[in-house]
Amino acid sequence: MLILSEADLKQILTIREVIEAVETGFQSLFQGEALAPERLNLAIPSQNAVLLEMPSRIESASQTLLGTKIVSVFPANVAKNLDIVQGLYLLLDGETGKPLALMEGKFITAMRTAAASALATRLMMSEGKKTLGVFGAGVQARFHIEAMVEVASIEKIFIASRTIEKAERLAEFVEAAYRIPCDVMSADEVAESSDLICTCTNSSEPLFEGRLLQAGCHINAIGAFTPRMRELDSLAVKRARVIIDAHTAAGAEAGDLLIPIAEGAINPTHIQGTLAEVVAGKIRGRASANEITLFKSCGLAIEDLVTAQLAYEKAQIKGIGTRITF
Repeated sequence: MLILSEADLKQILTIREVIEAVETGFQSLFQGEALAPERLNLAIPSQNAVLLEMPSRIESASQTLLGTKIVSVFPANVAKNLDIVQGLYLLLDGETGKPLALMEGKFITAMRTAAASALATRLMMSEGKKTLGVFGAGVQARFHIEAMVEVASIEKIFIASRTIEKAERLAEFVEAAYRIPCDVMSADEVAESSDLICTCTNSSEPLFEGRLLQAGCHINAIGAFTPRMRELDSLAVKRARVIIDAHTAAGAEAGDLLIPIAEGAINPTHIQGTLAEVVAGKIRGRASANEITLFKSCGLAIEDLVTAQLAYEKAQIKGIGTRITF
């Protein structure tokens, strides 16, 4: 079995290739070749944490893929100088179930989440140069900036975070890495100044008022992943054309959507469809230039599977990783 560390994955995965792989995964999902059941969720109340298990399978004429991710989310890790999200990915032989590779899961998760947002952005944003607003200054924020730069023409970047020091460090990194002006601002200032927004926090309360959103703005909301968490208020969701990752993911778990539905602010038909349907051309990601669009994602196991398969194939070609025998 091949072991791939975070350092190994950084050598072999690029955001452009992962976006392409994730798009292929959503195509497989639309064609009925992929299976991604609702993830197993084990709550850990004493730590305000959760353990998730996310299996998936793709079976097509050209390939059979199988794998699962085990990921934990421990918000208190911030005080321990640890990443909130921890995880491992196990890739299996789709024909025999034999373990092929064990991979560090935080990097896989960060890459595939940002790649899915980038895919949605490419299909849903309005035309023209963009001002990117990012909420949060952690791992997902950094990866989302990289992904947005890949698919959109970004003129300026604004960051809002509860931890100003982290936001300032991220802004310095962004300006050095991408040569794009980047400022730290308040949440309201970011919301009203940006026409491309990524919310990458663990907030349980709305980050800004929906009335502040610009016409034509596109939002990727990826941080809230339980029925009680939300980054957007009901007005923001009501104003937007809503596309979700899948009915088994955001459709079943996203407080950003479930709370407005429970309040009566929207009904379930307000959700226009899934990203797989947009990728396949069955529905439009955007109906007009002035429309506000929202891609709500809770994370889908298919995204992990295709990213892990890509990493495995590239590692074999480049001779990267450590092989072990049980």
